[in-house]
Amino acid sequence: MNKKISTTYLRYSIWLTALIVVVLIVLLALTVYTVRERSIIELFSQQQASIAEQKASRINETIAKCEKGLVMLAGNASLADDDPAVREKLLQTLYEELPGIILTVALLDGDDVIRAVYPHDAEPGMTGNSIEDPAVVHAMKKMHQRYMGELTVTDGPTGPSAKTVAIGMPIIGPAQTYRGALLAVLHPGFIVGRRHPPGMADPGDFWLVDESGLIVFHPDSAVIGSSIEDLSPPGDSPFRMFTYADRHYRDIVLKKDGGLETCIAAYAPIRIGISQWWVVLVTPHEKVLGPVRRASLNIMLGAMGLIAVTIVTAVSIARSDVKRMRLKEELKRLKEREEWQSKLLREKMTMEGIVEGSPVPMFVIDKNHRVILWNRACTDLTGWGPEEMIGTDHYYKPFYEIKRPFLADFIVDGNAGDFETFYGEGKVARSETIEGAYEAVKHFTKFKGRDRHLHFLAAPIHNEKGEVVAAIETFLDVSKEVELTRNLQEYAETLQNELEENIRLNREVEKLYRYLQSILDSLPDKVYELNRDGIINYVSRQIRPGVYDPKGRHFTDYVLPEHRNFVITKWEDAKKGIFRPYELEFVNKEGKKRYLLMTPGPVKGTDRFVLVERDITEFKELEKKFYESQKLAAIGQLSAGIAHEVRNPLSSIKMSLQILEKRLQPDGNDLKRFRIAQREVEHLEKLVSDVLIYAKPSAPAKAPCDMRSIIDQALAMVEKSINDKEIDVVKNYQEPVDLISVDPSMISQALINIFQNAVDAMDHGGRLVIAMKIDHAALTLEIEDNGCGIPEDDLPYLFNPFFTKKSYGTGLGLTQVEKIIDQHEGSIQVHSRKGEGTRFVIVLPRGMV
Repeated sequence: MNKKISTTYLRYSIWLTALIVVVLIVLLALTVYTVRERSIIELFSQQQASIAEQKASRINETIAKCEKGLVMLAGNASLADDDPAVREKLLQTLYEELPGIILTVALLDGDDVIRAVYPHDAEPGMTGNSIEDPAVVHAMKKMHQRYMGELTVTDGPTGPSAKTVAIGMPIIGPAQTYRGALLAVLHPGFIVGRRHPPGMADPGDFWLVDESGLIVFHPDSAVIGSSIEDLSPPGDSPFRMFTYADRHYRDIVLKKDGGLETCIAAYAPIRIGISQWWVVLVTPHEKVLGPVRRASLNIMLGAMGLIAVTIVTAVSIARSDVKRMRLKEELKRLKEREEWQSKLLREKMTMEGIVEGSPVPMFVIDKNHRVILWNRACTDLTGWGPEEMIGTDHYYKPFYEIKRPFLADFIVDGNAGDFETFYGEGKVARSETIEGAYEAVKHFTKFKGRDRHLHFLAAPIHNEKGEVVAAIETFLDVSKEVELTRNLQEYAETLQNELEENIRLNREVEKLYRYLQSILDSLPDKVYELNRDGIINYVSRQIRPGVYDPKGRHFTDYVLPEHRNFVITKWEDAKKGIFRPYELEFVNKEGKKRYLLMTPGPVKGTDRFVLVERDITEFKELEKKFYESQKLAAIGQLSAGIAHEVRNPLSSIKMSLQILEKRLQPDGNDLKRFRIAQREVEHLEKLVSDVLIYAKPSAPAKAPCDMRSIIDQALAMVEKSINDKEIDVVKNYQEPVDLISVDPSMISQALINIFQNAVDAMDHGGRLVIAMKIDHAALTLEIEDNGCGIPEDDLPYLFNPFFTKKSYGTGLGLTQVEKIIDQHEGSIQVHSRKGEGTRFVIVLPRGMV
């Protein structure tokens, strides 16, 4: 019974054990299958991502090669050839260099019109059309830059349009002018011919997706132009993985034949101009896991067969298989770990070799501020070796006597804000080239026996999580650079001071030049500077507008031909050191004779000469007038002598006539003849008196007088003439009229001459206006008539001796008036026009009353 129970128990135990083992085997098989499937998918995804990156790299290289070919072709001078065959041959050369990649090569002229296309059947109807894409036109025509970006092409006039890549290169002519461009349109499916290297399994379907998520290339042409979102079920956004995923692969679910299909999508970015596209490699899970699933199913069927034969054997086989699988996985992990360790060791040795061989002194500290690397350059600069530094925090000792933090310490601790505590405000700056790095320049007075300026630069070292795990710090001896900078600054300051001094001196020279120039320009003389050959280098006064500038010409070009030999002789004398002034005479454009005085002279310290031109025409005229005045003075003296000699006989004749008239008492014609003789004698007496007054004027006997009484006396002397012509005399006197210091007889004689001339100039019934006003300094007397006036040409000679237009008189009346006014230190002015009357204005100083 117990044996049966034991047997039953053993049977049930075996069956239970077998059942348990079977269940475990099934569960273990399912678990191994799932893990194996996930591992295979992960490894396959990484492989696909690598293939996508390689493909993106090859696409970029192909685009660069195409761009290089366009640059070489754009620089080919044969493109300007008018022969279409030559241009087509050049386009064909570029097309055949990249077979299967370039869809079309087009040549554009300066108006963006397509002039040549190769091959001809690639884009029918393209020739003669313009490029309408504004981005293409702006980049090449406006900016003179290459264009690389999207372009929409059409398959024939009515065919569907597709987006592809275009590379444009402007053709720049002389003077940076835009002469046209070369445009290469790439085939969006040129990756088809290079899907995978020979011998490698088909990796899947390649897609080309632009930056907006539209599919540019797909093996299924019906999908091209659709959004990648349209191929996914609602709620799933696979396009976001391109921007936000931290890996270059993931699982996506796509619609297929009315259902859904899980696929592996590996992707890599490519740069198209300013846009970013993606190369996407899509492989269905079924395609990857199909062979694995078949193998796993066979294993499970074999296991179940073994279980049916013998549970114990199945359990043993299952246990052995599980153990073997675990050992295999563990062995695989150990092998991968060894490979990674070996790779890290090689990279470590490479980095240590680079750092150790670097000429820049540097060291690295870990999070505990312990030195983990101290290169040879550090040892050469500080004298401390790596054996003394590695593993310690003594890196401060070569620089400071006491321990203090370095830039690397602050970076490791994350306390970048504490720099100013140890280095001072503004001494530490963020590096412009290395992210997260800081730099500073420190001066050491006794570093290895001399002053040094060291430049420190510290940067963080991050792990794969972006955490700071260490920091590297370099330091360079920049003493020479600092000294050079200081010397340059001092030199710049010296140059600045010299420049300011030169500017000041230049301003003073300019000021002196303007001062001398203004003096020369204000002089009536014109100054010429001549070189030894007689070429004019400078003229003092500005040349009038429209007059040719004489600078650079020989001065004899401006000398009249009749004077040229004479001037050349004087010029030769001047070059010999004989400087004598000479005169030149010429007739100007108005026909007037002018005289010039030319005075040559040397410019001391040079071989140049100065020639001063002075217009002495007025001087000549004054000289002539002086000689004439001397002649007139002589004539006056002669006239005075004659008048003095004639005066006594005239007095005797007058007296004799008066005696004879009394004795003979004639009548009739005899009396008339006596009267004529007496009148002529009186006329001769007046003439003699005028000549004597002009020739030998006496000094005025001044006395305080009332000007009104003097005027009345003068009017009384010409009263008969005034009454004969019934002339209206109007007096306008300012009241009250003060006394004035004058010689009454002389002033009366002057007024008589003016009044008599006014009466003679007026017709019957004329008007004579006498106005007078007086102030504290002078008396102003105006005498105006409405007579015939004086011609304008006669006004300059009005006060000249013996000048008269009358048929009688001496012409000395107004000369006497002017002389009398001058003797009283006054002035007289005449304002007159022919037919409008005459106005005399006399101003007399009041003098001492």
